[in-house]
Amino acid sequence: MPKIIDHDARRRELVEASWNVIAKEGLEGLTMRKIAAAANCTTGRITHYFANREALVLASLQSAYDASAVRLNAIIAADLEPLEKLRRAVEETLPLDQQRLNEWRVWIAYWTAATTDPSLAQQNDTNHDRWLEAMMPLVQDVAPTSNARHETYLLLGLIDGLGLRAAVNPTKENTNAARTALRDYLDQLSAQ
Repeated sequence: MPKIIDHDARRRELVEASWNVIAKEGLEGLTMRKIAAAANCTTGRITHYFANREALVLASLQSAYDASAVRLNAIIAADLEPLEKLRRAVEETLPLDQQRLNEWRVWIAYWTAATTDPSLAQQNDTNHDRWLEAMMPLVQDVAPTSNARHETYLLLGLIDGLGLRAAVNPTKENTNAARTALRDYLDQLSAQ
């Protein structure tokens, strides 16, 4: 009887292995050999699923955004008061546990690479625009008289900056400071 292979699971394993390499060594340290070692497979298996390193890089970036979006969409669908829903959505985007810290490290590596790679820059902009569109209704519900697009843009800038600091040096002080600053901002937003 032929062996049944779950190709989607194999692709996910390779993407997760690439996350681990990127989180430890940055995008510049990402090689097919290191991914193969992290995934406990051959480089041939990687090239079977991804044409080249660039294809795996783009898949890894998209996977990091998709994982975050799944969690965010679950919060958006939850039956919560508007301010509590927005607070949870914001906190979900911060690097407060190992999975989210790894996602942030992947994003940081991509942001750095995107400064010199137009295709990565475009992919990042597309994903950031999706995030803006997902968060905007939550902001509108909390501050109905505000310019929701502008306030959401400011909020995402705060998340990016505070999350970056917490991801670069993930001390309890930095993560608590990010959480507190964002809660204070949301309280001010809800008072508008």
